Amino acid sequence: RRRLNRGSCRALAPGLSILLCSWFACQISWRHSHDTGSLAFVDQEDHQIRLDPVTGPEREQLPKDIVPVRYDLELELNPERSSSFQGRLAVSVQVPLAAHDAVAFYAISLNARNLSIAKESVIFRSLEGSDEEFLLQEIIEDRHREVVTLKFSTPLPAGKGLLSLSYAGRLSADMAGLYRSEHKGPTGKVEVMAMTQFEAIDARRMLPCWDEPSKKAIFSLALIIPEHLTAVSNMPASSEAAAGKGKRQVRFLDTPKMSTYLLALAVGQFDSIQQVSQSGTLIRVLTARGQSEGGRFALDVAVRALDFYGQYFEVPYPLPKLDMLAAPDFAAGAMENWGLVIYREVDLLCNATTVGVARKMRIATVVAHELAHMWFGNLVTMEWWDQLWLNEGFANWMQTHAVDVLFPEWDIWDQYIVQEQARALSLDALRSSHPIEVPIRRAQEVDEVFDAISYSKGGSVVRMISAFLGPDLFRSGLALYMKRHAYSNTGTADLWKCWEEVSGRPISAIMDSWTSQTGFPVLVVDSTGSSLRGFGSLDLKQHWFLADGSVEAGDEQKLWQIPLLPGSTSGALAVSSQPELFQSSQGRWTAPSGAAWLKLNFGQVAPYRVLYASAELRSALVAAVRSGEMGAKDRIGLLLDSMALARQGSLPSSEVVSLISAFRGEVSPHVWEALSSVVVGLHRSAAFLSPGAAWAQRFETAVAEMLVRPALTRFGWAARVDESDMERQRRSLVVGLASRFLRHDPAVLGEARARFEAWLHAPEAAEALPDDLKGSVFRLVLANAK
Repeated sequence: RRRLNRGSCRALAPGLSILLCSWFACQISWRHSHDTGSLAFVDQEDHQIRLDPVTGPEREQLPKDIVPVRYDLELELNPERSSSFQGRLAVSVQVPLAAHDAVAFYAISLNARNLSIAKESVIFRSLEGSDEEFLLQEIIEDRHREVVTLKFSTPLPAGKGLLSLSYAGRLSADMAGLYRSEHKGPTGKVEVMAMTQFEAIDARRMLPCWDEPSKKAIFSLALIIPEHLTAVSNMPASSEAAAGKGKRQVRFLDTPKMSTYLLALAVGQFDSIQQVSQSGTLIRVLTARGQSEGGRFALDVAVRALDFYGQYFEVPYPLPKLDMLAAPDFAAGAMENWGLVIYREVDLLCNATTVGVARKMRIATVVAHELAHMWFGNLVTMEWWDQLWLNEGFANWMQTHAVDVLFPEWDIWDQYIVQEQARALSLDALRSSHPIEVPIRRAQEVDEVFDAISYSKGGSVVRMISAFLGPDLFRSGLALYMKRHAYSNTGTADLWKCWEEVSGRPISAIMDSWTSQTGFPVLVVDSTGSSLRGFGSLDLKQHWFLADGSVEAGDEQKLWQIPLLPGSTSGALAVSSQPELFQSSQGRWTAPSGAAWLKLNFGQVAPYRVLYASAELRSALVAAVRSGEMGAKDRIGLLLDSMALARQGSLPSSEVVSLISAFRGEVSPHVWEALSSVVVGLHRSAAFLSPGAAWAQRFETAVAEMLVRPALTRFGWAARVDESDMERQRRSLVVGLASRFLRHDPAVLGEARARFEAWLHAPEAAEALPDDLKGSVFRLVLANAK
């Protein structure tokens, strides 16, 4: 082997320093824009609708007085022949008792978009002993706010009432609301489906409704469709009946009380496979015709995950069935509609015997993510969109926990650090980032926070809480939360309260610094004047970590309650019965005794960076990597922290190169993924900022000879019969690096061309070119094409 020695490190340092310090110089910052909306309400004196602008921090929501209890909806559609649909809606509502005449209720406001309501069909009727009907005076539409206000000539009576109306709408073409999708069937003919995607605010495109997460209600749905098509929805069908020539009506059981964005339906020609879980739930995978066998792997994951979640949350899955539909056209990766989860085909279907490992892991985590929402998001729902992280952050953590239980051989928490936590820290290191809990004034703004902060940082914070509380208290708090708030809405404080009750710890005070302010800290650790081998005192400092290294007035006031989480060769080093928190801008901390090396944020369980300011600490950590004493999670964390700090300019680039050299002989596929992200990132930057520079070529050669060639020789190109998923994944990553750093090597190129030719002659023969290697082989062949 050819080593990258100390001389090579010094030679590379000046160029890398310039490169890394320039890394973020061209970053473009962005900021969210907030529109000003208006609020419609009835003025009692003249009974006119007045539009007042919303100012200040108030949310732009529907009036809170009249609320829905139950929707009875009948839709008639034929997606094969018409892009329109007709709806008949009866909504049971609760009208509050007016305190005095000045607040009598003359109008009902609902969300609606691109729907045509027949004015003569609108009737309000009391359900409390009176048969009196209240006729509509006028319909006022606010297109900006997507609100229709139904104004009546006399006050509506208090108590239960029934609002009835008929309307028409159109099947959209933008994969939102109720939309139409075309695909080729088994014979090559075009087939058509209609399906829904409502989150966040597109239920209003299918029916007039209170399209806000806190306005939960029961839904009763009936569909009139062509008799040769199949219809599915959240609940099983309760009855079917003829509905005229060539049509039939499919009526579904009532849903549980739920938010509008979880209502779902699909109409088309489907194939399906099914299985019953141990808890007795029927689970199906629905696909376009001829594709159902591709759902076997996802079905197995779903059956096991649903049972696991029921046991973990101590609350059984509350619906009688769970359908998972593979949609030919779908805007999101998947959507957690209660009882009818809709996925992109690529995120649900695969041939499990030939598919690449990364794709299998993706399908498993997407299925686990969506099924976690059946509890966290569907059973218990955020009160408003600024609590989106409660849905997505928790599902991000839970998907990983569930997959780790179902597939422990994947070591998926190691991958979580490389992918999810790294994604969160990358975005959150920008000054233009936003807090986990970000104010949402208008529901239309929510699309801006479906990002790595809500998902990946939210999940990383949940992971930190789990480590802080321990698995038993963490789970007990979640079970209490589910039971206490089932079928209702919550905010972050409700979750904190449950964990505080079971643990006796001030979770709310601790976590506020992580959820309510932008960014995360870097913890600076210095051992000057002390020794690790004994109770040495370490100097600690914290400050806001920004990728560009910028400093502005007031930045120093941002502080976090940081769990120190020390660890070394023997594992986590507990110095007290509870994890220690560092809350000040600076201070001294007594390190545990007897450790040859010490790493804070052990297991990389918290979303912050650590800068080891002294050479003594860094040298000990590099030695622990080289010897293999440090676990994979901490090898990944140390490497990614070092790279981020070097990019920022806080760590000499030579230290990163020295650390990279310690990974010779690495065996973990997830560490290889982290290595790949670091060396490929440096290589791309060199090609962009200093094309043709001698130092850049030396770096490329050093990586090729120090890391890639020895690994390729060791792990080879061909899979063994009994090879594990992780061995295949490691080979995929190493060959991927070879396609970049050994792209002109005759032996590497010859192997790639031979496999490419074999694949051309027999594309169905996976042995010559497995899915894991296709991208890398194609890259090698195309890069050297003449």
